[in-house]
Amino acid sequence: MSLVPTSVSILSYIETDLVFGCTISSLVSVNIDEKNPEIVFVLKKESLIGEKIRAGNFFTINVLSINQDVLAKKYSTSRDPEMKSEKTWKINNNFAEINNARVILNCKLVQIYSSHAADIFVGAVLKYSGDTSLSALIYDARTYGKFESG
Repeated sequence: MSLVPTSVSILSYIETDLVFGCTISSLVSVNIDEKNPEIVFVLKKESLIGEKIRAGNFFTINVLSINQDVLAKKYSTSRDPEMKSEKTWKINNNFAEINNARVILNCKLVQIYSSHAADIFVGAVLKYSGDTSLSALIYDARTYGKFESG
C-alpha cells in the first residue's frame, strides 16, 4: 500500500491540558451530504489515540499542507502528548487544530467497527475548514511530496 499515494493527516485529541496525535493515511469520505458529512479512518487495535477517542468521542483530523512534513514524521513515530500551549496547536472548543493545515475536520465519533484486524472509526464532521491556497502533503512510496495540479 506504500505505492498508493495518499494525503497525510494528523488525528488529534485533547485530554485536560494535553494534545494526543498520530498520523493517518486511511481517511475516506463516506457521506458527502453537506448536512451530515461523515468520514472513516482505520487505527491499530492497540492505538493510544483510538482508546482516547473511544472514551471522549470528539477528535480532529488535520490534513497537512506541504510544509508540514516535519509534523508528519514526528506523529508517525511519537505518541507522547504535547501541552496545549504548544505553538503548533490552535484550541477551538475542545478541538486541537494544527495551524496552517490544508483542511481541518472537527468530528464526533459515530461508530467503531472492531471485527477486523484493525478498528474502523466512523466520524460525523461537525465543522470543517480548508485553505485552497495551500498544497496538500502527499505520502507516496515512503516519501513525502506535494500534488501538482494543473
